[in-house]
Amino acid sequence: MKRIISVFLPALVLLAACKKDRDKPQEPGTEIPKEIPNKPVAKPVGEPIGALIITEVTPAGATIESEDGSFKVRIPVGAVTENIDIELQEVRNTAQGGVGRSFQLLPHGKIFAKPVTLEFSYAGHESMVNIPEALGVAWQDEKDFWRLTKAPVINKEQKTVSIQTDHFSNWALLQWLQLSPTATTVRTGGTANLTVLSYIPLGGDDLLSPLVPADGQDVTLGEGRPLPGVFIKSWAAGGVGTVKGNGGQAVYTAPATVAKPEIAHVTATLKDSKHQLMVVSTITVVPEGITFKLDGGEWVTFPAHSGANEEGFEMSGHKDGRFIALQWPGGTGGMAWDRDQKVAIVYADSHSKKNYASIYYDKALGFYIPAGGFLQVSELGAKGEYVSGSFNMTGGGIFFTDDQDPLGKGSIQGYFSLKHDL
Repeated sequence: MKRIISVFLPALVLLAACKKDRDKPQEPGTEIPKEIPNKPVAKPVGEPIGALIITEVTPAGATIESEDGSFKVRIPVGAVTENIDIELQEVRNTAQGGVGRSFQLLPHGKIFAKPVTLEFSYAGHESMVNIPEALGVAWQDEKDFWRLTKAPVINKEQKTVSIQTDHFSNWALLQWLQLSPTATTVRTGGTANLTVLSYIPLGGDDLLSPLVPADGQDVTLGEGRPLPGVFIKSWAAGGVGTVKGNGGQAVYTAPATVAKPEIAHVTATLKDSKHQLMVVSTITVVPEGITFKLDGGEWVTFPAHSGANEEGFEMSGHKDGRFIALQWPGGTGGMAWDRDQKVAIVYADSHSKKNYASIYYDKALGFYIPAGGFLQVSELGAKGEYVSGSFNMTGGGIFFTDDQDPLGKGSIQGYFSLKHDL
């Protein structure tokens, strides 16, 4: 634990990149297109970020799970005709419209005698899901294209998405239709551009019908394309702030001041011949600095600094002998906490000597395991510009300073909005 805290305490650093231009939304078309072009786009293969799990599977079948149980592989009796080693490892989710996690299953290309069921849980990632009906599972082919599988089974009560397959590859959970960003933070007085996006070609005027082409093949994903304004019925903002819609795009404006994080739910109501669907973006308006709470307690805000370091990016804040820091390799998007602390959070209190970290030492296993939750970086400005996002850590370790053995498990929830100043 001493090494974990020492990585963060000397530095008050973080973040560089480029601020995206806030383009004015374009006027929507007035006619329903026969098809929205969406050229397939290959994506890099995600690098491994989790422990490798190797399981010997016999003709009797087996169920294989990720470390946290959020991904399951159910191999039925008779799916394999001889004993075989199955490898499971979490990798970075590079799929278009990715939600949550992605996993590699080996051996690639293995053909099973009976369909194998893959089940993803999106529990803990609800803020990234703004229309469960558009959730799906995709696999990455030999040319690195992500292909959306047909006939997903979506269980809203259990918060799972399941598909059946006869082969292994890299697999990812995604949402093929979404209001982007699905969740973001906005500083007081700031704005956020919102766009309803589709990652698959649309034919005709039915938003849900084109998931399975006539030949029954999987759909190859392209980049997100704005949904034509003809599909948009209305925009609305619930909570603080206001929204002004223009077809499939809108601009949200936050209030000038807030004393603590405040939530706004911006909704785009969609219309077509068969459905009325709503996509929602959750926007959190935050004060400047790092605002957080421990174990569900009171919100506190620390003045903070940010900049680049040898590991990537770091931001840190301190107040009255207390210190909080976040570390990640760089870029924007959602990132799970990891055992190597490439994505990590620590909190230290010099008075109580009680510290929190995004790893937990499991005595039974004899090594550290990552906490639940993730870091979401929504804005990454160049020096002098803003960095903003949110974080949620559950099941992290609580330690006394320099003590490896944890006192127990704790949680940290928070937001950040500050200028890149180092």
